[in-house]
Amino acid sequence: MSLPKIKHVRAFVVRGGGADYHDQGAGHWIDDHIATPMSRYPEYRQSRQSFGINVLGTLVVEIEAEDGTIGFAVTTGGEPAAFIVEKHLARFLEGRSPTEYEKIWDQMYFSTQYYGRKGLVVNAISGVDLALWDLLGKLRQEPVYHLLGGAVRDELQFYATGARPDVAKELGFIGGKMPLHHGPA
Repeated sequence: MSLPKIKHVRAFVVRGGGADYHDQGAGHWIDDHIATPMSRYPEYRQSRQSFGINVLGTLVVEIEAEDGTIGFAVTTGGEPAAFIVEKHLARFLEGRSPTEYEKIWDQMYFSTQYYGRKGLVVNAISGVDLALWDLLGKLRQEPVYHLLGGAVRDELQFYATGARPDVAKELGFIGGKMPLHHGPA
């Protein structure tokens, strides 16, 4: 079965979807005193927003095949990661088969060694990689877990990380990850 090639890679930034994790009203516990790597500095100890943790936004990556099928993924990294996706990483996908995911990933990773191997660069690569798998699953009309070898259990339990444990509970999550006031950060 010959699959259509990748036509276009797009990246854009939205609010919500996780990047607004810290954008809560005054007095919300998520912006209270929480242990972070910046806690060592008194001026940034009281609030996560004080050092700009919430400035980047959510990155959405779309990969469009020649037949119009679109794979997408959501990650963090905002405008800087969107720039990396569109201005650098897209060249390794456009015109290629989505089945070349290993070679594409290698080329993205090794081509970015001169400016980063963590943070924004890895967020950008992961967004592209997830969107590529989503596209491949849609083109093959198979769930991604089939592409990765099949189901290994019937059911999974998830916890949520977020500022709204009430919403997580409504959505069926079994628990939540919460920040702590004190810790090794």
